[in-house]
Amino acid sequence: MTIQIGDHRLTCIGYADSTEAELLGRFLRQGSRALAETQGEYALVIETDAGDVTVVTSPVGATHYYVLEHDGRLFHGDRVAEILHRSGLAWRWNWQALGDLCQLENLTDNQTLHPAIRRVPPGSILHFTDGRVSLSSVAVLDRIPAAPADPDAAVEALNAAVLRLAGENPYLSLSGGFDSRVILASMLRQDLRPHLITMGREEATDVQVARRMAERFDLPHQLISLELDDIFAHASTISSLTNGTKTAWHWHTFLYPLKAAIPADATFFVGTLGEFARSYYFDRGWLGRFASLAPEVALGRFWGMKLNRHPSFSADELRHLAPELAAELMPDGRHRRAARLAGFCRGGFLEGLTRYYFEQRVPNFYANGIRMYRASSAWRSPFHDRRWIEAIWNLPDGWKLGSNWHRHAIARNCPELLTFPEENGFDRRRMLPKAPPLYWTPPMRRARYVSYDLSADWYRDPRMHAFLRENAGRIDDLVDPELVGRILEAHRSGTDRTRTLAFLLTLIVWKQVIAP
Repeated sequence: MTIQIGDHRLTCIGYADSTEAELLGRFLRQGSRALAETQGEYALVIETDAGDVTVVTSPVGATHYYVLEHDGRLFHGDRVAEILHRSGLAWRWNWQALGDLCQLENLTDNQTLHPAIRRVPPGSILHFTDGRVSLSSVAVLDRIPAAPADPDAAVEALNAAVLRLAGENPYLSLSGGFDSRVILASMLRQDLRPHLITMGREEATDVQVARRMAERFDLPHQLISLELDDIFAHASTISSLTNGTKTAWHWHTFLYPLKAAIPADATFFVGTLGEFARSYYFDRGWLGRFASLAPEVALGRFWGMKLNRHPSFSADELRHLAPELAAELMPDGRHRRAARLAGFCRGGFLEGLTRYYFEQRVPNFYANGIRMYRASSAWRSPFHDRRWIEAIWNLPDGWKLGSNWHRHAIARNCPELLTFPEENGFDRRRMLPKAPPLYWTPPMRRARYVSYDLSADWYRDPRMHAFLRENAGRIDDLVDPELVGRILEAHRSGTDRTRTLAFLLTLIVWKQVIAP
C-alpha cells in the first residue's frame, strides 16, 4: 500500500506494526533512522517528487528490494525483471551467483543473477539523492547484547508474538516437524484454535502426524495435494516473484497456500526462522562442539564436503556447460566457494554456521519462500520477533543441539503435543522431552519418515520431458541442449537427477520471464 503526504510517498512491502501514514509521519518528523526499529518484515520505500529515494529494510531481510544505478538514475523495485526492462539493460549472467544457485540452491550476500542489480541488505537504510547512493547497514546479530541464557524468556517472547499476530482467524501450516508444532503449542496454550493446513499425500509422515493432532484437539484440517499441472500453470509467476533464484524443487511453497484458498482476513502462520533455535547445518551433538576447538579448519572442511556431496553435474558433463559456469563448478571453483562460505561464518564452528544460516540462508533462500507465501496470504512467523531472536542467540549450544529448546517450548506450552511422534525420532510413538545421547546416529533414528516430495516422479513424466526438450534452447548460452536430453534419459532410466533437472527448469523459466 502507498500513501502520500505533500511531495513524499511511502510504500510498505510486507508488513509492519504501524500504518503507512504513521510510518511516513515518523519519517517526516524524525528521519529515516526513526523507521529502523519498526517491528515486522518489510521494505519501506519513500520517494519524493524531486526523485529522491529512501529504502529501509527490516533486520532479518525477508522482504527483498533491489536497486540498479544506471546512467545516473536509480531503478528500484522488488522484481529484477521489471528493473531490467525499465532500465533497458541487457541481460548478463552473474556467474558466481549462478554457481551458488546450482550448488547451494540459494544465492549469497546481496547478489542477484545479474551482476549489476543488487539486493538492499537486511537492516539497511539506502538513500539516493543528487544522483548518488549512500548505504548504511548493521548486522542484527552484532547488535544483540550478551545476556544470561534464558530459554523461558524465548518461550514468553514467542507466545507474545503469536498472540499479537493471530488476529481473529489464524491458519497454521502444520507438518510433523518441530517448528510448526512449537507454534501450535503456543496457540493452544493461549486458547487460539487455528485452521490447519498440511501438504502431501495420505501416506506421508507429515500428513499422518498432523491429522492425528487435528483430531485430538478437534481442529479443522485441510490436506493439500499438488500435481505436475500446478507447476506448469504457475511457473512463470513463481520465477518472476523469486527473481529466478528459487529452484523448481521448492516451488510447492507458492502452490500449497494458493490451493488452500486462505481467506483474505486470515493470518497464515508458518515456521520460517524456527531453525535459528536449532543447529541447522551440523546437528551432530558432541562432534559440533569438538569441531569448535579448531573452527577455521572445521568450517573449511565442512563447506568443502557439503559442496562435494551432491554435484549437479558430473566431471564429464561440465565440458558441455558455458566455460564460466563450468569454472564455478569445477574443483577449483568449489574450493573458492567453500573458502568464501567459511568466511561468512564468523565466530566458533557452531556459532558461525548459525550466523551463516541467519545472515545468508534466511535472507536468500527462505525469503523467497516468504515472497511466495505473501502472494496468496497474510503470512506471519512468530520466530521473526526481535525479542525471540535475541533470547535464542544468547542460548548455549546445548539448547540448540537435538532441538532441545523446541522440546522445552512444547513441554511448557502444551506437553500433550509431545505424545505424537517426531521425524527420525528414537521413540516411534512420541517426541522425547530432551534429545537422547547420540540422537544423531543412525541407530537412534528409528521412526520411519515418508516424504511428501513427489519431484523425482514429476521429472520422469513425459510432459516434463517434452517441456524441457522443447525449451532447452533457451539456455543454450549455459548448457548444451544435447546434455539436457542425456540427463533426462538418465533420470527416466532410474538415476536420480531431480536436483539437476530442477535447476535447468528454473533457468529455462527465468529466461522466459526476462525475454523482451
